[in-house]
Amino acid sequence: MQLQFQTARLSRPARPASEQRVGWLGRLRVGQKLSLTALAFGVPLTVLVSLLLAAEQRDITFTQRELTGITLFEPLKAIETNINAFVDHSLEGKLDDAAKNAAAVNAAIATLERQTDPIYRERIQAFRNDWKILPDAIGTQADLAIIQTFQNLIGTYQRGMTEDALTQSGLMLDPVPDSFFVMDSTLRALPDILIRLNIAYLTAEAGLREPGDDAAYLNLLRRLGTEFEASLSTYNSSVERAVRANPALKDTLGKAAQSFTDALTPVIADINQAVELGTLKGINVNNIEDGASLKGSAALNAGTQALAGILQERIDESRRRLLLTLALVATALVVAFTLLIRLSRSIVKPLSSLTRASRALSQGDLNVQVPVQTRDELGFMAHTFNNAAEQLRVNEQKNVAEREEAQRLQGNIGSFLDVTMDIAGGDLTRRGVVSEDVLGNVVDSINVMVDELSAVLGEVQKASASVTDASREMLGTTDQIVRGADTTTAETRRVAEQVQAVTDGFREMADAARQSAESARQALAASQQGREAVLGTLDGMQNIRREVQGVSRRIKTLGERSLEIQEIVDTISRLSSQTNLLALNASIEAAGAGAAGSRFAIVADEVRKLADSSAQATARIASLIRTVQLEITEVVTSVEDGTREVEQGYRVAATAGERIEELGTLAAQAAQFAERINAATAEQVRSVEQVSESVQQIGQVAEQSHESVQQGRAAAQRLQHLAQNLLQSLSRFKLPS
Repeated sequence: MQLQFQTARLSRPARPASEQRVGWLGRLRVGQKLSLTALAFGVPLTVLVSLLLAAEQRDITFTQRELTGITLFEPLKAIETNINAFVDHSLEGKLDDAAKNAAAVNAAIATLERQTDPIYRERIQAFRNDWKILPDAIGTQADLAIIQTFQNLIGTYQRGMTEDALTQSGLMLDPVPDSFFVMDSTLRALPDILIRLNIAYLTAEAGLREPGDDAAYLNLLRRLGTEFEASLSTYNSSVERAVRANPALKDTLGKAAQSFTDALTPVIADINQAVELGTLKGINVNNIEDGASLKGSAALNAGTQALAGILQERIDESRRRLLLTLALVATALVVAFTLLIRLSRSIVKPLSSLTRASRALSQGDLNVQVPVQTRDELGFMAHTFNNAAEQLRVNEQKNVAEREEAQRLQGNIGSFLDVTMDIAGGDLTRRGVVSEDVLGNVVDSINVMVDELSAVLGEVQKASASVTDASREMLGTTDQIVRGADTTTAETRRVAEQVQAVTDGFREMADAARQSAESARQALAASQQGREAVLGTLDGMQNIRREVQGVSRRIKTLGERSLEIQEIVDTISRLSSQTNLLALNASIEAAGAGAAGSRFAIVADEVRKLADSSAQATARIASLIRTVQLEITEVVTSVEDGTREVEQGYRVAATAGERIEELGTLAAQAAQFAERINAATAEQVRSVEQVSESVQQIGQVAEQSHESVQQGRAAAQRLQHLAQNLLQSLSRFKLPS
């Protein structure tokens, strides 16, 4: 177990230098990076939704201000009605009623001051001061002078206070056609007509009440008749535009306007006829008071109610859109966060398992197993990791078996060398232990050889003893000695052949060890080449990642430029809307100017058409820009998806590089073990070759003995001396009993 732990510790790859130079993103976990990505997308989306909701709320607030601004016209209407009644009652001598009307005028002015912003109160204060002149004129001036004073007072301040109320409430800037034209007809054109109608009624009634020269009254009515036609044309034009913009107004505002026009037309005809005849007797004041005035008030009420209904409906619709938008955004956020959490878990959980398994594997635990739960890149990485761990376990088992086999072989060789050293020292009683490895055959052959050699030496000792004891019988036993020498030579040759076979076996084993070492070195070189290839792949993927990121930045810059173009288009659109409004106001003013403003009305109408064309072109440009922005957004999304895929490929290649580094380390260790086995086998070959040389020397001695026996026939006198020498030589061998 300790050896396994040391091997795992040695095979642990060194930490690459690039891992120590990571940025702050590299120090974040995958879950934190996913959260950061969600935040990067969520914050702009939240800001955009907030801006949309704020714009919707601004529209609601603006419309509510318009709806509240309608109440400003109630004191204006009260001022106009009570001043008219004050003048009428004063001219008729009804001073108590006139005093009540004057008090109502002052109360209406006070109400208007409370409801109006301070910046618009200066005109009201001036109106209050000038209004005080009118009661003072009662009883001191003629009726016509009082009427003209009333006309000047109303003409001077009524339009200005109306414009102030429209500006304060925002009705003047209403961008919706139906509500704008309802406002224009009801709150601008119709009050002018009603004021002139009241002045016409007061003028006709005063002229009929004071018989005499009607020229001054007719001059005033002549101007009023001309103004009636222009004002009525402007009023009907605005009503028609409002009905075209909103056909639902035809049954309310349209009918009321038509009824008022039908009632006002006879009045205008009577005034024109009286002016032509030069007398006031043809004017029916009841048509003015009970007909046109009542119909005008009804049209004013109908227009005001229609405008309030349109604004309230717009507020309700905006609130419904706001609530629907909030509901959709909340639903989208819930779905997005749910999907993000599930996606994060599906990525972080397998990565955590893979990280824990990798840490355990790096600490030497080769029994780790990562569950494969997906079919994506993470599942492929887990499957690859399991295969690599299985291969490492198999390699480790093979290495342990080879190390144990090498240790056993080394022990057997050491024991056998001890036995051969004792045999070389003359102890022929020693025998090697026959093992089950390749050395067992060699040991068995050596044991057989030693047995035979012991037998031969025993026979030699016996023969030497016989020669010593019966040297006289030497010649008789010479033939036996020759035969023994022949036998010894043959056995020695056979032993030499067996030793040679053992030597060849050891040489083959040494060659196999050298080939194993060479294979291990080739595996090490292949793993190094694979590591260099993976490093090159990592560099290439890094370049691809930088290029993809650069493309993403340029596309985002293009999106920002499209947003700037959108802002410019919005500015042009607002300018077109304001130009259209100014052209409309110019048309109204030109219509009020009569024949002198007809040319200017044509120019204003052309300006309005040009503004409409500009608005339509701007709308088309805005649509094209939104299409381009959507396409840019899709391209940015695709580029960011490609960036994430490159990042994943980069991490997979880095992991493959680490696995190849580990395989290279294992191959280096296998090469070291093969080199050790090769060295040990070469040492064994040298030892066996020494034994072979010893056997060959023994064979040579046997052959020399054979020659000596042959020569002994010629030198029988030296036989006894040689036999004694032979006994002394054999005395160092320890033979088995």
